[in-house]
Amino acid sequence: MKDKVYTDIICKEFCKYYKGGKETLFCKGYELLRNNLTPSELKMLAASLKACGDIKNSIPAKSNELTKLVCRRCDFFIDGCDFAESRSGAPCGGYLIIKRLSFLSLWYLHVPQVLLHLQ
Repeated sequence: MKDKVYTDIICKEFCKYYKGGKETLFCKGYELLRNNLTPSELKMLAASLKACGDIKNSIPAKSNELTKLVCRRCDFFIDGCDFAESRSGAPCGGYLIIKRLSFLSLWYLHVPQVLLHLQ
């Protein structure tokens, strides 16, 4: 069953495929985010994503690691996910948020080190 707070952020704000009334269905990205982030952490991350503009319809660069982690373990993958199969459609909202989170994690790990070398 979906949690309203997570659904409002992950699905309503970032998922092109979201349809209300299907509260028992959710993607693997939703599950990973719900199980690993508090609502306040997710809200902060969502705010940074909104600053990037409308990403709901974007098709991010291919990431084999995220495809394995999110897409291949998702219940929707079986029925044919256009994003995972051919990148012909946008990914789910959970994938978009996790992709952004992975980018921010790399930035925070590497940019401070790079800046130190520039001084």
